[in-house]
Amino acid sequence: MDRWIISNFIPWAANACRYPPTNQRPVRHPVSGDKSIDPALQAFLSSLSSLIDMRRPHDRYPDARRYKRQIHLHVGPTNSGKTHSALRALHGANTGVYAGPLRLLAHEVFTRLNEGQIAHDLAPRACNLITGEEQRTVDLTAGLTSCTVEMLSPHQYYDVVVIDEIQMIGDVYRGDAWTQAVLGTQAKELHLCGEESVVELIRQLAQYSGDEFLLHRYQRLTPLKVSDESLHGDLSKVQKGDCVVTFSRSNIYAIKKYIQQKTGLRVGMAYGGLPPEVREREARMFNLGSQIEGEGGYDVLVGSDAIGMGLNLKIKRVIFEALYKFDGRMEVALSTSQIKQIGGRAGRYGVLPPKRKLDSEQSSITSQPMTQSIGEVATLQESEMPLLRECMSAPFHPIHQAVIKAPFETVEGLARLVPPGVRFSTLLGLRRTLTVTSPIFAIGDEKNAAGIADSLEGIAKLSLSERDLFCSAPANSRNPVAMDALRAWAAAHAERVEVDFPAWLRHENLESAITSIQDFAPPSRPSTAVDEKTTRTKDRMVSQTLLRLESLHKCLVLYLWLGFRLPETFTAMSTCSEWKTKTEDALALGLNALGHRKRQDEVQSEKCSRSETGLLHAVTQRPP
Repeated sequence: MDRWIISNFIPWAANACRYPPTNQRPVRHPVSGDKSIDPALQAFLSSLSSLIDMRRPHDRYPDARRYKRQIHLHVGPTNSGKTHSALRALHGANTGVYAGPLRLLAHEVFTRLNEGQIAHDLAPRACNLITGEEQRTVDLTAGLTSCTVEMLSPHQYYDVVVIDEIQMIGDVYRGDAWTQAVLGTQAKELHLCGEESVVELIRQLAQYSGDEFLLHRYQRLTPLKVSDESLHGDLSKVQKGDCVVTFSRSNIYAIKKYIQQKTGLRVGMAYGGLPPEVREREARMFNLGSQIEGEGGYDVLVGSDAIGMGLNLKIKRVIFEALYKFDGRMEVALSTSQIKQIGGRAGRYGVLPPKRKLDSEQSSITSQPMTQSIGEVATLQESEMPLLRECMSAPFHPIHQAVIKAPFETVEGLARLVPPGVRFSTLLGLRRTLTVTSPIFAIGDEKNAAGIADSLEGIAKLSLSERDLFCSAPANSRNPVAMDALRAWAAAHAERVEVDFPAWLRHENLESAITSIQDFAPPSRPSTAVDEKTTRTKDRMVSQTLLRLESLHKCLVLYLWLGFRLPETFTAMSTCSEWKTKTEDALALGLNALGHRKRQDEVQSEKCSRSETGLLHAVTQRPP
């Protein structure tokens, strides 16, 4: 309410200064008695009003307004082919770009276009890649590009633009990138892919921008059903092709080990703390295990809500360990949208592709007839099945507002209007508090940027634009390892000296952490049995090292992101890329080492340790 009052008062006051009511007596100045409005106050209010006015954000993109664009909205549930249709349009364009929410998705489309994997009847197309941390140029004359949404340029014209996961336009943290993409992209055709929840919002945005709106609805390509019953708290009922979804790292580790020990199945992991490259590797191993008889891979996947987006997974059944998660302060219920998106990963198109087996007479791989798969969704506890059924059958809740953020010029203007020395985080707060919007738009959350700004406050020589750049970097302000690195690197840039990357590596002992993971890597052949205490100690050390490697990997990604924007300061890009790959390899080794499956003859006799039994009891015996 305070934000609404302030942001609406300033435009009113500025307008009143310009056009004072003629039927009212002018108010005299209390000291001078002057009846006129102070020119300085009038100029201040007028300037401030223009800075914070975001009621017509589409007018900030005059180049895009020169075109009568076609906005094609492709909506449907998971595994309905909506993105495939849009990618076919992109493939046929002379110039075009795919913009996705994750660099994993950008990589996937980049690979599929270059290798001719969009469809069987479409030839390869040269495509370049641009993400915040990586750029790959396959062909300087290539007409196609795959990128993350934040890297989509509003200054270049394309024939076709595909914007994936358009429902992210309502996300308070990143939604402004989708709004800018929809309103600001110069294109003949925009193809937006996502949930039914955005239909009316996108229709309104098309009206705002004067574009043509075309709606395409899709149905699932494979059936999806809610299971008749839960697992009744018994994880030993997990089968090949299952994905168990839980929402904490400790649960993921414990469930992986429990399933391996109780069933002998091979288990992979995918959760948000892992680098996208490692999550993709785990997904690939799971898909391999589900498809090919007699070869390596995982039988089961244990993951977080990270499986809901960006991973090509071939899951038979999704099992929710719980329908709520810890949000940093308290446990909250999953939204209907989250449950539907995660549950919809079951029965993905091609989940049961032809099994490949060796033909003894022809010594070649032959394909078996394709059979249609029905995806299933279940819960671990029977008490949560009614809620699952309700959510899976419920319609999506509509998204009513597109998230926007006033441009950096607003911060610059505010800095000129306030006294010198105001903290940058205060300027960010003023921008958010004062910005005026129309009802269809909402202001995004800048708490993380404000946290970074406060962390960098003591670095005096950074300009406003440099502070804004560092505050936009992919760093979590609550991650002490990342913030220590960002502060040190920002200080180096402020002094106009190169970041000493080798010194940072030595300080963080990255090589030592990688070596320790390699020492714990499981042997290629089963080893002799070890006592349970040794196993517990090993798993504890591996999990601690994994957590540290995850943080250090985020620092490496941060360095690469900054290096593309400040190359004179971040000069060790090739070395950083090499260490990034080494860290990803070490993380994959660590995941495999954690709770490594014993010989098959040990599985039946081995029991969970007391600590693991306690954790699994909490997981499998949740109160109704």
